[in-house]
Amino acid sequence: MKQMAEHSYDQVRSLSLEEVIGDVVDLQLDKSGISIFEIREDHVFSKTRIARGHYVFAQANSLAIAVINDEIALTSSADIRFLRQVRLGEKCIAKAYVRSIAGQKGKAKVEVFTYVADEMVFQGNFVIYRSTGE
Repeated sequence: MKQMAEHSYDQVRSLSLEEVIGDVVDLQLDKSGISIFEIREDHVFSKTRIARGHYVFAQANSLAIAVINDEIALTSSADIRFLRQVRLGEKCIAKAYVRSIAGQKGKAKVEVFTYVADEMVFQGNFVIYRSTGE
């Protein structure tokens, strides 16, 4: 069962913690969040040992939803870039930052940057629909 680090971080509202891909280690609702996801055998192509892109995307997308302080949060759109391949055994550290969208109630912009060590491997700009406008 997934557990958050033993600190006083906010609790995920929009998903169950088990639905977030990776281990959430920091969460400040409507501000930021961090998750760690280790690439295992079942996440890679057998021939190349390179991670399937949908796992890297899923980590970022689920974190973008998890940082939203609302019961209902869904991805409205995503502009993503894979910057390099991720290999078996590497740990992906995703960092999400909530940005507001002026004049668009019910939506939030979330930027997610994923790193392996100090190298950025993925970048995503997500627009997240939320059931309450702020």
